[in-house]
Amino acid sequence: MPELPDVEVLKGRLERTSLGRRISRVEVRDGRVVGEVSARGLREALEGRSLRRVHRHGKNLFAGVEGGGWVLMHFGMAGGLSHLPGTEEEPPHVRLLLGFDGGDRLAFTDRRALGRVHPIRDPESFVREKGLGPDALRVDYPSFRERLGGRRGAVKSVLMNQGVVAGLGNIYSDEVLFRARLHPRTGADRLGEEDIRRLFEATGGVLQTAIDRGADPEALPGSFLLPRRREGARCPRGNGEIRRLRIAGRTAYYCPACQPGRRES
Repeated sequence: MPELPDVEVLKGRLERTSLGRRISRVEVRDGRVVGEVSARGLREALEGRSLRRVHRHGKNLFAGVEGGGWVLMHFGMAGGLSHLPGTEEEPPHVRLLLGFDGGDRLAFTDRRALGRVHPIRDPESFVREKGLGPDALRVDYPSFRERLGGRRGAVKSVLMNQGVVAGLGNIYSDEVLFRARLHPRTGADRLGEEDIRRLFEATGGVLQTAIDRGADPEALPGSFLLPRRREGARCPRGNGEIRRLRIAGRTAYYCPACQPGRRES
């Protein structure tokens, strides 16, 4: 699933290739992509207009439309954006295609067909209505501490709860916990001040590093867990082997030596 770094990279792609370009046509290839809005409704919101600004909150991307209103892009489990100059061949799994004056196109691709693109009033209202927490890259320490401290459940599950902080998923939560030296099953309500501070610093550091590396886990520094995120791989710190476990139906990878276990509350 695209997480915060992936969506930030897609935001940059949209800014570089599509802002200010008049949309001459909207092709909805799969009606599921527009959710409860009709294909006609999306065409009426976009055709003849341009995208003027872009905003990201957590895993959600918002594009402001000329004349008012916004369009939400949520990428589901496998969504993405591809800019297609001229007659360049389309990638697989195109669910929505925006055609610009001049012939360029923007393709919303999604192998699993779980992503959504549809008009909304504004990002602030959407965030409030969905109960999303502050963006994981922009949250300050007092807010992070307040929202995390005292929560029941495993710290990995709490980090992935979009109502606590928005943007972390199954993959980057593993890296954050590895950097903070916390076992994934540690009870969030057992975290001390030093634990929370390390977790906050790891969250910002991991996300920014991932964005700087194009959201490619294989391009991350050798000291990171993600390039070796598989059972039996060597710990990047040289402290044994990576192990795997299940927490609330999700898979977690960690180093038992670097992240010693504590009981979940």
